[in-house]
Amino acid sequence: MDNFRYYVRDDTAVEVAESVLRTLQTIKEEHECDYSIVAIEDLSEDEQEAIRETIRILSRRNTVGVVSKGRGSLPISRKKNLSNVGILVHSRDGKDIAVYPNVKNNKMTTAIQYLNLIMRSPNVEDALESKHISEDDISRMISSIPELIEPGLTFHEVEVEVEGGRIDAVFTDSQDKHFLIEIEINARDNDIGQVQRFKLPYAEKYGVDVEDIRLGIVCADIDSSRMTACRGAGIEVFRLKLEKLD
Repeated sequence: MDNFRYYVRDDTAVEVAESVLRTLQTIKEEHECDYSIVAIEDLSEDEQEAIRETIRILSRRNTVGVVSKGRGSLPISRKKNLSNVGILVHSRDGKDIAVYPNVKNNKMTTAIQYLNLIMRSPNVEDALESKHISEDDISRMISSIPELIEPGLTFHEVEVEVEGGRIDAVFTDSQDKHFLIEIEINARDNDIGQVQRFKLPYAEKYGVDVEDIRLGIVCADIDSSRMTACRGAGIEVFRLKLEKLD
């Protein structure tokens, strides 16, 4: 059985905590999981140290960052205390398997992003499989099988350098339009701005009319607010999903 422990402090942001709690309740009802809320101030110093050690072990096991270094709040503060960010520990059958928020490959995944992925999946197992997919895995998948994105797509190149950055993958569609793809595990606000910035430099470098360029994001997860932002920016979004075959 999956269980979630959510550690909060008195000064944890109320709106963040409430969002996490609503999502945990939904997951409990839909996926037969359980959860508990733990007030850090109610714990003894020994109990807090035990939690810090659990977080350190999960950090090493999952090769993720959990100590704040000025790049956003993480479970352990610079002073080595449990932070007020709201710490989510996921256990399965009594064994702790993950902690959020964390940083991997310079990208942060928050507790609510992780829970949203679980909530939108048919079951927790599918969500865990999705988390094990890397951006490199997605790149190999869509470059080898462009039809995963849409029929008639032709792959051209990965990591295309243009002024201002690097485009993860470039395709052409059945109408000979160039399709610039940004690959992310969890699509974020800056990903939207980044893929938009590539359009003009790519057009200038390759002599392509901007009207013949499509923009897209391929991801494992994206929340509703960012999906709305993508629609407004004319960015197409494709969410890869593993399907269990009976």
